[in-house]
Amino acid sequence: MLPKKLVETIELKNGLFLKLYDCSRRVAGDRWYIGLLAEVEVPVTYSDLEVLGGKRQDIQSFLEETQGTVVFQMKEERNFIDERERGEIFDGLLLALKSSCIGYMGHKAFAFGLIRKRFQEHIEKKSWWREPYDQGGSV
Repeated sequence: MLPKKLVETIELKNGLFLKLYDCSRRVAGDRWYIGLLAEVEVPVTYSDLEVLGGKRQDIQSFLEETQGTVVFQMKEERNFIDERERGEIFDGLLLALKSSCIGYMGHKAFAFGLIRKRFQEHIEKKSWWREPYDQGGSV
């Protein structure tokens, strides 16, 4: 995990918060890895998952695994950047991410869509390795 420094927090129209982190670090000499991490935490409730038609055991295991929060992350990065260009490159990444993603992450359907996707992934992951054995099939 890269060290990250909070650069900005933006309240989105849907009530969620977008946190922007600088994950940049020196690579070698005057060369830098420039990293920008965008993160949105979405709280999840039992009733959110019930609406999706989840089974009680799946809902409980998902809430335990996620501790009631799913996190959306997006990373922009550039490698081997000259130290003199570091600030300009980072600012460009920040501006581009803000202009392209704030509307998407701030949309009223964003949170529910993310919850639905992560819950489906959770169910698929659980059933993937269990399914042949549970149904009496062979591998």
